[in-house]
Amino acid sequence: MAKSQLKQLKERLKTSGFTGQTNAKKQKRGRVPAASREDKDNLLASIRDEFNPFEVKTTKQKHGDILGRRVQGATGRPGLSKQIGEENRRRTLQKELERKNKAGAVVDRRFGEHDPNMTPEERMLERFTRERQSRSSRTSSLFNLEDDDGESEGLTHFGQSLSLDDEFTLGDSNGGLKRRPGDASDDDEPERKKSKNEVMKEVIAKSKMYKYERQKAKEEDLEQIEALDGEMDGLRSLLFSSSAATTQPSEPVPERDIEYDEAVRELGFDRRAQPSDRTKTEEELAEERVKQLKELEDQRLRRMRGENVDEDDEKPKQRAPDADADDLEDDFELDDAADFGFGKGLGDVDDEEEGFDVESGASDEGSDDDSKARTKKVSTSTNATPLSGRRGKPSVELSEEDLKSGLKFTYQCPSTYDELLEIFEDHGLDKQLTIIERIMTLYHPSLAAGNKEKLMKFGPLLIEHAVSIVDDSSDLSEDDYNKLVKKIYDLTQSYPEEMSEGFRTQLKVIRQRLQIAITKTEESDYPLPSDSMIFVLIGMIFSTSDYFHLIATPAMLLIGQHLSQFPISTLGDYASASLLARVSRKYLDLSKRVIPESINYLNLSIFSFITQTAAPQGFPLADNLTKLSVEGTSKGISLRNLKISDIMTDTPITKISTPAERQLALSILKADLDTLVEFASLWKGKDAYKELFTPSLELLDLLSSEIAASKKRSVALGAIRDKITETSTQLRRLIDLQTLNRKPLMLQQHKPIPIPTYAPKFEENYSVDKKSYDPNVQRQEISKLRAQVKKERKGALRELRKDNAFVSREKLAAKKKKDAEYHAMLARLERSVASEN
Repeated sequence: MAKSQLKQLKERLKTSGFTGQTNAKKQKRGRVPAASREDKDNLLASIRDEFNPFEVKTTKQKHGDILGRRVQGATGRPGLSKQIGEENRRRTLQKELERKNKAGAVVDRRFGEHDPNMTPEERMLERFTRERQSRSSRTSSLFNLEDDDGESEGLTHFGQSLSLDDEFTLGDSNGGLKRRPGDASDDDEPERKKSKNEVMKEVIAKSKMYKYERQKAKEEDLEQIEALDGEMDGLRSLLFSSSAATTQPSEPVPERDIEYDEAVRELGFDRRAQPSDRTKTEEELAEERVKQLKELEDQRLRRMRGENVDEDDEKPKQRAPDADADDLEDDFELDDAADFGFGKGLGDVDDEEEGFDVESGASDEGSDDDSKARTKKVSTSTNATPLSGRRGKPSVELSEEDLKSGLKFTYQCPSTYDELLEIFEDHGLDKQLTIIERIMTLYHPSLAAGNKEKLMKFGPLLIEHAVSIVDDSSDLSEDDYNKLVKKIYDLTQSYPEEMSEGFRTQLKVIRQRLQIAITKTEESDYPLPSDSMIFVLIGMIFSTSDYFHLIATPAMLLIGQHLSQFPISTLGDYASASLLARVSRKYLDLSKRVIPESINYLNLSIFSFITQTAAPQGFPLADNLTKLSVEGTSKGISLRNLKISDIMTDTPITKISTPAERQLALSILKADLDTLVEFASLWKGKDAYKELFTPSLELLDLLSSEIAASKKRSVALGAIRDKITETSTQLRRLIDLQTLNRKPLMLQQHKPIPIPTYAPKFEENYSVDKKSYDPNVQRQEISKLRAQVKKERKGALRELRKDNAFVSREKLAAKKKKDAEYHAMLARLERSVASEN
């Protein structure tokens, strides 16, 4: 059984001679010298370390002890290492911590001050000796720049002197530089370090040379100025001499000199350029327009009362302002309406009409009949002033008819739709546009505090009016309607929240009416032209490519619900669905998202012209689908673009008899085929392209074969036959191109997984100390460097952590000491106060 550690310690001390009885006779007899005190201390320290398991740390080897192999760093003394590191940090970091944030500290750098082996007398003697040697070697003042005597070290650059004394000296009285004679032989001599005295001489010489050069340049400038001043009298006499003085010289003056003098005198009398009028701000322009409208309204009221009005007052003259850089986006175009299927569409109106010159009475384009037929205007521009933060032109559209038609120039801003209708009265849309523009001018936000809130209420009223007039007016002017849409667009840019809420209100009304029409719980007049027009306006004003939009997203959902759930019973219902399908196509110009409701409606539209009732396999057939009864001859029928007024056609799809009704039915099919081709071009590159359009191609082939097989169907659908064939050809070609590089799905091809082997790998010259057996020497060196960098980085991080811990401990100790002194001072003061009481 092993002995305890206490017994082992006692035996170790006894064998070392520290405990137990000693035989003095034997020691005396053997004459063994007594151990010194230092040897005993070392022996005790070794015994202490031997029996303290916490002082020595042994790292367990991975492979154990192999043939007595000693691994460097296998055993260590962390306590001793920690103590040494603490002493080093206390000697370095603590000193830095004490000097931190302290400026102007006095550091004793005297000779021998920190040498513990020198006595004070030795330090004083050595310092005195060094001071006498320094004084004896210094023959002049160190800071006297004018003193050229003495020798000291000079400034050098890469061993070369910076002094000019080696090559140049101040020569003649003018300060010129001359090379010293005999300097050419110095090039072969070895370079030497310059003394301070030579360096100071070089600095002084350079400063004198630079000072001389500056003085010389200044003198030359003064001489040139004096010479010019002397010649100025002659020039002044030529410039300001009178005509009488010119005849005094005895010699005749050349003709070219006389012309020059006259030109100089004319330049003296020329008027200086005046600054042009500054660009007026938007607020100033609005005030001018309002002031002009109020003056015109006052003149109108005086004419109505029978008072005399001057002709000049009745027609105020205006000067057309020049175009400036602020007139941006004046060429606003709403040219997307033609793509929604309205024939010519809500196309752009040409705002650049020829102006009329009031003073001359002549048109800009001459006196031809077309120019005379145009409206004579005193306006500077036909564009309305936008309220979207841009500066526009000070324009008020005035025509001669406006001055005589009884149209007011000032109106109250309506807050309800009834008030708006009361203002419009029986005026046409062209007059209504003038009233709208004048209201927007009179209530410009910069003119009064409450104008902004009034225009916020005025904008949704215009939306409601733009929707309602589509249903009420059969002969609506497309140009005037586009101008009204532009007003709505400008207000939407200025007040997006209020205008968006106005559009959302209209969408809510449409949704309620659509639900009633689908469920047939009540009588409903859905769809109306205004229902389709609101979707067109949304596509023209708002962004339809956003992933989610407050207005466009609900509009697309309503379109999808109409195309998939609304029952079609009349030609007007078919026209409405066809127009909405085209609107949905325009919504997807940028996003190119797939809307299945649109493509399904187009397939159902084609299938409704087929007489057979059985649909192709997998085709989504609606339960309430009614086939179109297109009979008779289509000879002489020309296909046309759909109009928004076609929605009001109430002819049942089962009773199509007149040529006009057959023309409308075939035109609807033509519009749907055009929309189908556009969808096919839009969705190129989709993975499911073949699955999307293969049903459409099958239906077109079925309809073509039916027309070819039946003479009756050929006569009835002869006008659309070529269009069906063309669409089928285009669709088949696009499907073939999109599926050309298409491959069927298959399992992923993986690299064969190798069977793991358990055969050991032997190294003939194996060594435990060898870290790598890579045959590439360069790669082996790189790996070694990486390992070394990693090791050094870990060591540096470890030392930084220890340094931070040391600094934290010292700061905490200093804080505790400061707090203890503070509390001791307070206690002392309390005791002193208590003793006084």
